[in-house]
This record gives sequence, C-alpha cells and structure tokens, in this order.
Amino acid sequence: MKIKTFMLLLMLSAGACTVPPHSSGNQDTQQWQQTIQQLNTLLKERKHQAAIDEGKQKISELLAVADHTEPKDTMVKYARQMVNFFYFSYLGSKQFRPGIEYLDSLNNAPFLQQHCKHELLSARAGLHQMCGDNEAAIRLADEYLQLPEYDDADRYIPQAEIVSGVYIYSGNDIPQAIRLLEKAMECYHQGGKFHNMLRIISRLGIYYRLIGEYEKAVATNQEVINSYNDSIAPPNIVIAYGEQANLYAELGMYDRALELNSKAQYYSLLKDSFGLGDLYRYRAEIFRRIQDKDSVFYYLDRAGKTSAEQESFKGVFVNKVLTVDSYLDYPDSVQKALQLAVSICPDSTRMPQWARYDLNLHLGRALLETGKASQGIPLIEKAARGFARMDMIGKEKNANRILMDYYRRMRMDDAFFRCYDRDQLFADSLNLDEKIRAVAAANIRFDAERKEKENKLLSAQVELQQHQLFFNIYISIALLLLLIISIAYFITKRKANRLLLEKRKQEIQKLMARQQELNRHNELLTGQIEQAMAANNLNTVSQLTGQSLLSKEDENTFRKSFAAIYPLYLPKLREKYPQLTRNEELLAMLICMNQSTDEIALIMGINRSSVNMIRSRMRKKIKLTKEESLDEVIKQYLS
Repeated sequence: MKIKTFMLLLMLSAGACTVPPHSSGNQDTQQWQQTIQQLNTLLKERKHQAAIDEGKQKISELLAVADHTEPKDTMVKYARQMVNFFYFSYLGSKQFRPGIEYLDSLNNAPFLQQHCKHELLSARAGLHQMCGDNEAAIRLADEYLQLPEYDDADRYIPQAEIVSGVYIYSGNDIPQAIRLLEKAMECYHQGGKFHNMLRIISRLGIYYRLIGEYEKAVATNQEVINSYNDSIAPPNIVIAYGEQANLYAELGMYDRALELNSKAQYYSLLKDSFGLGDLYRYRAEIFRRIQDKDSVFYYLDRAGKTSAEQESFKGVFVNKVLTVDSYLDYPDSVQKALQLAVSICPDSTRMPQWARYDLNLHLGRALLETGKASQGIPLIEKAARGFARMDMIGKEKNANRILMDYYRRMRMDDAFFRCYDRDQLFADSLNLDEKIRAVAAANIRFDAERKEKENKLLSAQVELQQHQLFFNIYISIALLLLLIISIAYFITKRKANRLLLEKRKQEIQKLMARQQELNRHNELLTGQIEQAMAANNLNTVSQLTGQSLLSKEDENTFRKSFAAIYPLYLPKLREKYPQLTRNEELLAMLICMNQSTDEIALIMGINRSSVNMIRSRMRKKIKLTKEESLDEVIKQYLS
C-alpha cells in the first residue's frame, strides 16, 4: 500500500511539474465529475453492490491523495458527494448494518471528519433509523444539530430530509422534523436545488396534518401539485396527491378524495410502486368513513401484501395496527382485533413511537370492549399521554374521549374532570369543525386561482352539497332533453343529406344523358358535313356548322347540373378571375368535363379556331406563361 501511495504521489508530482496549476485543477474537476456520474449511473441501474465496490475504491484513492496534499475545494466537494452516495447505495440495497459499519470506518478518516462531518452524521443517523436503532439514530441526529450551520443550500436540503425522518420515525419529534423541513423549504425558495424537493415538501404537508395544521398542509400539497411536470420523477408527486386525497376526505368530499387517491396510485405505479402500500391504506380509510366494510378490508389486505413484497417492516406493522382499528368498528370483530393486536406487540420495539401509541390505543380499546378494563384503560391513558407529548392533538382527543366515557360510567369524577379540562384546552385551540373549514378554505383558494373568485366558489360548493339531489335530477333531465334533440337533429340531417344525394344523382344522370345526346348529335352532324362536302355544297356545310348543339336552355341546364356536382367551382373561379366572360366560364366548365377542342367547338356552335381564340384570351386574362397549362389551372378549382 505504501508503494502504491508513493507511486501515486510521484505521478502527481510529475504532473505538477509539467501541467500548469489551473489546468491540473480543471482536470481534477472533470475527473471527479465523471466518477460521480458513473457511480450515479450504477445506482440508477440498481447495481448497488457494484456501485458500493466502485465507490470504495474511488474514496480510497481520494483519501490517499488527501493525506499527502493540501485539500482543495474540489476534493472536499466530491468527498461530501461520495458520503451521500454511500448512504443512498446502502439504503437502496437494504444493507443497513454493513452501511453503518462502513460509514463508521469512514468517520475515523481525519480528512472526512474535518470536512464531511454533517454528511457523516446525517447518513449514519439515517441508517440507524432504518435498522430500528432509535436511540443511536437520535443521538447522531442531536449531534448533527449541534454542528455549526453553513450557507450551502444544495448541501443542506438532502441532509434535512434524512435527519427529519430520524426525528419522526425514531424520536417521535414532529415539531423538530417540521423545523428542519421548513428551513429546507426556505433554502429551496431562495434558489437551492434538490432533485427530490417536491417529495420533501409533501412530507412537510404530512407532518402539518399530524399536528392539526390543516391549512398549511393543504398549501404545501398545492405547491407540489402546481410545480410538478413530466421532467420530474413520479415519486415526488405521489405523496402530495395522497395527502390531498386525505384532506378532501376530511371535508366529506369522498368522490374527489378517491379520485385524487387514484391519481397518486397512477404516479406510484410509474416508478417502482413508490408509497403504494400507504396509498392503499389511505384508500381503506376513505372507505371506512363511508362505511364500506368490504372495500376497507380489501384495500387493507392489498396494502399488507404490497408492504410485504417491498420488504417494508414498518409498512406491514402499521397495516396491522390499522386493521385492528378497523375491526373495532364492528362488534362481531372485536375478538379478531384483540388477537391481532396482541400478536403484533413484540414487533413494536422497532416501530416509531406514534405507531406504538396507536397500538396501545387500539389494544386498550379491544381489552375494554371485551371486559378487561383494568388492562385496557392504562394502555389508553399511556397512548393519550404520548400523543400529548407529540402534539398529535387529533389522536389525543380520540383517546381522551374514550377515557372520559369510561370515567363517567364508572363515576370516577376526578379522572373525568382531569380529562375534561384537557379536552377543553385543545378543543378550544383546534375545534374539529374549524379544521374542516380551514381545509375547505384552502382548497377553495387553490381552485379559485383557475376558476372563479374564492367567495363565489365557496357559495357554489355549499349550494352543491345542500341541493345535490335536485342538481342530479336537473342534470338528468337536461341530458335527456339534449339526447332527444340530438337524435332528432341527426335524423333530420341524415334525411336531408339523403334527399340531397338523390337529387345530385338525378342531375348527374341528366347531365350524362345530355352528354350522350350531344355525342350522338355530333356523330350525325359529322356525317351530314361529310356528305355536303362530297357534293361540294358549301351553303349546306355553312348551315350545318352554324348550328349550335347547346341552346340557351340547354346551357342553363348544363350550368345547374355542373353546379350541383361542383358547387364551389364557379364561385372560386369568379373570385380569382372576375374578368372572365360567360362564354369563357362555359369553356372552363367544358374543359373540366374533359371535352376536347373539337367537342367544345361542336357544343358551343363555333369552329375550332374560335375555341382556340377564346382559350388564348383566357390565357391573357389569367396571365399564364407559355409553360403553364390552361387546363391544369382551370381544373385546380374543382377541389
């Protein structure tokens, strides 16, 4: 290893003697950019182990150089990127323990300890949280918060996402997680960049909802939905649509909630079924609100299977807790709820505290409803205290109501009034109806930006909810009338078209018959002319050639028939060449009928040279060159 290091230093020294310093810096930058791109490509291709092995080699080379040279900004920048890379590699491969061990070893490197402490602490905390090592994860997260702050927004945002997750899942500290993500959002609004920023904003919306800040939750979801486009990875929009569906469910707008939940599922399936288990659980909750029992348990079952397939231990656990809660809605399923709750208690040690409190609440209810109040009430009291510490007002209120009802029935006045006073405190600060109105107002402001003013939309929404039955009747009648009118219109239109088509067919047949008669007349006339010429009777020839095969009446009939077939031809021709005479128009129509010069002369009762003179005049009026064909120009207006 010493020999390799010496050779590496020798090569760097030789390079320093032959390459200008500025050029060397540029080469270093390009080299590390290429390295990071190659490693990220392996990650995108899910070649996690190959990415980890390659990354270990590259960071060893970097540390070897750093130990013997003055650290440069470029080297520090890419060292930080490498630490983040290892976190996501081990996270993607689910090798949490090996990842912790390797990052712990990197933490002993003086260069990384000096320049990458924030990255190391956040990454190690995140992997400990994924392992369920909650105490270690929180300890590292607290150390992270004690470090000096810095101004690099791009560097801070991904760390804030990791550390906030630690405080949620390992420390049950929602306010701290909110503070971290609010700062990340502030960095983003000031120009910071992160490819999964919309996902971070969506998570902030979840945390707002958990503490009852419904209006803020809606605002963050709306920002994500408005900012999304096809160039952004689908997981960034999944959470926002899922959360927005939950908020519409709070409003009682269940159809809209189900629609948004379906949108979230669509985007989830576009990318690795991201969050799909949660979306099925959300959908089950919506059906629970409308008391559709079969759909509730159908989607809870799908959610459990999806979480199991994705090897999400937390997802499976949370799904079972929600199933316990749903069983408690039906008296004949209380025993099932109790059995399931007891069976998952051993799994709760690695779960977030809020999930454990949920389990305590539902297990306590199951025990209470099966006559085991002495065991159930302490669990519900423990859950209520835990929810209070976490500022989860809605959940605390639910637990408190169960306790108050029990204390009242058992005439435990002191305990009842203690719960009652607590209930009044958070009831005054965040009444359920006020929360629903806040959500309604936020949603209305969102829709009003694209439709109408806020007050008009609110009035329309209230009126729609109050008169929905009448509205449906009116719409049905209107649609029925529209259907009848449409059918009548199409029948009339079809009949008119059929009559018009028959009329045109008759006119075409007349025109063809007339043309055949003209042809026969032409043949007879030709024979008479030949006889007259053979007898050298010039007067007879003159009389015969002077006869017009097309009388005034015939010409009018011909024009009408022609117009029936080509109704737009003459208007187009006249618009383009208004100077044409009636005879010239007739000539144009005969040309369109593919009549030869001799046939035209016979029909118009003139000789061939006269026809050519008319053609010549038309060419001058139309201003044709010698190369242009009169017939082609005339016929182009048929279409």
